[in-house]
Amino acid sequence: MLPPHFRRISVVFALSVCLGVVASPAFAAAPYPDPPNIAAVTTSSSGSLQIQYVLPVNNFSYPVTEVQVTSNGGNTWASCGTVDGVCKVSGLTNGLKYIVALRSVNSAGPSEPSVNGSGVPKVPTAEDVDKLSNLPRSRVNVKASFNAASNNLGVDGAVTRVGIGALPELKFSRDIPNKAVVERHLTVSATSDSTGVTQLIPGRWAWQDARTIVYRPTGFWPGRSTITIASSLDSANLGVVGGSTLVGSSSLGTTYTFKTARSLVGRVDGAAHLMNVYVDGQKVKSFKISLGGPDWRTRNGVKVINTQKEPSKTYTSQALGLTAPEDQYRLDARWNTRLTPSGEFIHSAPWATGRLGKWNGSHGCTNMFEDNAKWIFDNTIPGDVFIYTNTQGETAQPGNGSGGLWNIPWTSWVRKSALGGLPLPVPTPIPTPTPTPSSTPNPGTPTPGPSTINT
Repeated sequence: MLPPHFRRISVVFALSVCLGVVASPAFAAAPYPDPPNIAAVTTSSSGSLQIQYVLPVNNFSYPVTEVQVTSNGGNTWASCGTVDGVCKVSGLTNGLKYIVALRSVNSAGPSEPSVNGSGVPKVPTAEDVDKLSNLPRSRVNVKASFNAASNNLGVDGAVTRVGIGALPELKFSRDIPNKAVVERHLTVSATSDSTGVTQLIPGRWAWQDARTIVYRPTGFWPGRSTITIASSLDSANLGVVGGSTLVGSSSLGTTYTFKTARSLVGRVDGAAHLMNVYVDGQKVKSFKISLGGPDWRTRNGVKVINTQKEPSKTYTSQALGLTAPEDQYRLDARWNTRLTPSGEFIHSAPWATGRLGKWNGSHGCTNMFEDNAKWIFDNTIPGDVFIYTNTQGETAQPGNGSGGLWNIPWTSWVRKSALGGLPLPVPTPIPTPTPTPSSTPNPGTPTPGPSTINT
C-alpha cells in the first residue's frame, strides 16, 4: 500500500441510462515522487553553480523523468536537463549567495522541494588581475574586522536584527593603498526573508580613513532581509608599504551578514506639527508633536534610533547653559528616546499639551503626548529611521548621532570612494530632506555638544 500522502482519490463519473447506472473503472494514478537530496553546491565557472544531487531511492516503480531547480525561493523552476546527478545553474551574479532547491518530476507531477542548499558563484582566480598567484617574499597579511552597526547603534548587528538605517563597516589591520581593489572585491546583496529572492543593493563604500570603509546604499536597506557582504579579498594585492606587499589574508575570502527587522520610518514635519510612522511602507501611526521654537530649532535630516532610552528623565535649564532667572526650568518627562548626542530626544511633554499639533516651542526636542511617546519608546529598535523636514533648523551633522552619515550629500559621499559615483542615472538616495533655514541667524542657539540636553 502507498504511503498516506500518495493516495489519490478517484472520482467516478456515472452515466445514467434507462437500464441503470454504469460506473467507469478506477485506474491507479502514479504517486508523486520524493525530492532529491542535494549532496554539494560548488562553483563550476564564472556566474554559475553546480549542484550535485542523489535521486530518491523509493520511486514506486514510477521513474523520475526530470529534475528541476529554483534559485529564487520557488517562484520559478527550471529544468536541469539530463537526469544524471548534476544540475548546473547559469546566469548568476558573482559574489552573491544563492539559496537553491531541487524537485523531482514523474508522470504524476513534481515533488515537494528538497532541503535548501547554498552557494556563491565566483570568478575563477586566473581571471582576477587583482589577485596574486605568486606571493612575494616580503609581504604582510591584512585582516579586517566587521561591524554591522557601525553608526553607534549600541548593539551587535551581526547577532540581532537592526533597523533599516544601520551602516556596516570594515576596518582593516593596515592602511590600504589600493583602495579600488578593496571595493571591487566586495559585493553587497539582500535576500528577502519571505521570498528568498536575492538582489544586489546599489550603493558605495566610503573611506572614513586609510583603513576604514562604510557602505551606504542609495536607499535604506530592505526590511525583513539578510544583508550579505561577499568578500573575495583573499590573496588580493592591496598595495606596497615600506617595501612590503600588503596581501589579503585567507580570512578575507568570506561573507559577512546581518539581518534587518521590519522597516520602520518616521516622517516628522515641523510645519504640519505631525509625525507619521510607516511600517513596511504602510502608515500605522500619526502623532501630534511640537518641535524646537525660534531660538532652538530642531535639526532637519535623518536621525537613527540607538539603544539610548530612558523611562524617565529630568530636563533643566542649567544643561543648556541658561542663567537668566526667567529662563530657569526643571521638567520631568517620561519615555525618552535619544536622537542625537547634542541633546535631541523624543519624549512626553505634559507641560506642552496645548501646543502639540499646533506650534513649535520646545528647546529642540520632539514633544509628544505621553501615550504616543511611550509607543515610540516601546516599538522602535536600533537602526530605525526618523526623517525630519521643515523644522527651519540646520541639517544634523555627520558626527551628531547615529543618523549623521545619512545626511552627507550623495555627491560628497561618493567622493570618498575610490571607484567614484555610480553609473548614471544615479538612483535617488534616501529621501533626504532639504533643510529650510531660518530667515535670520539665531545667535542664542548653543553650539551642539555631547552634554547638551534639550527639551
